[in-house]
Amino acid sequence: MITDLHQQIADLKAEIDALSDAAEQCRKSMIVAKVVIGVGALLFAASLLGVIRVDAIVLVIGIAATLAGIGFYGSSRSSLEGISARIQAYEARRTEMIDAMDLRTVHDG
Repeated sequence: MITDLHQQIADLKAEIDALSDAAEQCRKSMIVAKVVIGVGALLFAASLLGVIRVDAIVLVIGIAATLAGIGFYGSSRSSLEGISARIQAYEARRTEMIDAMDLRTVHDG
């Protein structure tokens, strides 16, 4: 029974670690999406203001990059929220399991 509980706790810890890695990947994706949004918006604005040669393809690329970045950011943020909720639930379950073990403090001496 105790060994099974230890294995369940270890499995939860492994799942939490895997989810934490996935959450970090979502955070990195959100940064990339923000950069894409910024570049797309800058390209679009520069085209409209005449800073760069106005060409239809440049406008389309700027708009497409901005919209794609917004979609990618939203998707990554949604995924991060779901992952974070699962991490919290697994951590709460792990804490409950550890507390149920009724561990005693061992003193050196």
